[in-house]
Amino acid sequence: MPFAIPALVRFPRSMAAALLLAAIACGSGAVQTEAPLPGRWTGAAELPEPRRGVGVAELDGEVWVVGGIGADRRATSRVDSYDPALDQWLPGPPLPEPLHHVALAAADDRLFAIGGLQGEPAVPVASVYALDPDLGRWEVVEPLPRARGALAVAVVDDVIYALGGRAADESAIRDAWRFDPDEDRWDPLPPLPAPREALAAAAVGGVIYAVGGELGSASTAQATLDAFDTRTLRWERLPPMPTPRGELAAAAFDGRIHVVGGVTPAGPLDAHEAYDPRERRWLPLHPMPTPRYGLGAAVAGGRLYAVAGGSAAAGVTTGVNEFLSPLLPTRGATTPGGAPEN
Repeated sequence: MPFAIPALVRFPRSMAAALLLAAIACGSGAVQTEAPLPGRWTGAAELPEPRRGVGVAELDGEVWVVGGIGADRRATSRVDSYDPALDQWLPGPPLPEPLHHVALAAADDRLFAIGGLQGEPAVPVASVYALDPDLGRWEVVEPLPRARGALAVAVVDDVIYALGGRAADESAIRDAWRFDPDEDRWDPLPPLPAPREALAAAAVGGVIYAVGGELGSASTAQATLDAFDTRTLRWERLPPMPTPRGELAAAAFDGRIHVVGGVTPAGPLDAHEAYDPRERRWLPLHPMPTPRYGLGAAVAGGRLYAVAGGSAAAGVTTGVNEFLSPLLPTRGATTPGGAPEN
């Protein structure tokens, strides 16, 4: 499984075929069969230290990458920031501890490294660290109520929402909490409708979309899409993603939820799909040039960046950095049901 950090993982063809048939069978009415829409991925300066299982977020126009599993198959505390205008990476203050599958969020003009896994076998942590880039150091803030890694985070109005993940007993969990940086406090929320780890999340118009994930291995890749309205505190099940996958990345871009990469038993994916909240449907988009899992995604300078990840096998890491410029009409904010906000 992707978290185990083995030297090589092989993905059986029979399992891949079964997963494909399952995706076709369960996607009635949701999978789009038309040709990919216009769009082009472009390569940019590669991450100086290749790794997967990273935390990625945008702050002040820069893309930040923290932690991950390096080429030596060990967790790292390395931090890098990317300036899109200069196409240049710079090292940042290292994390207080080596972590992989750590979640990263930007809120209150700071970066927050939340949870994660460490060691082999991987053990989840409850640690939360905050970085003010101007001060150049990480500070300890209120930890997660429950240790977990491979969780997803999203930010609405400078409040961080932490969803799902992998617990100490190696089970996928439903936990959902929100963190207010001003109060340094975690508050419980209605849990995910179903447990998931290695999922992704992004927010549009006050609604958080939790997508994909696993139940412990690539063979349990999920296509689930759930929307959480931060105003009503209610979940809604939405049309499933066309391509089931875990260890994927997601970001809000052009008013849609873009989902890139991931893994199935067949191996790393180049898949790129977007959910349109207004039309309540998935759009097939041009795939990434480099199939990857355990990558991160962020929007900076009007571009969607897909950074780092594992490719070919679980022991292979990459520093690939590719971006997509918007070529689709921009959508306004919507409610989870698809109606435009007032």
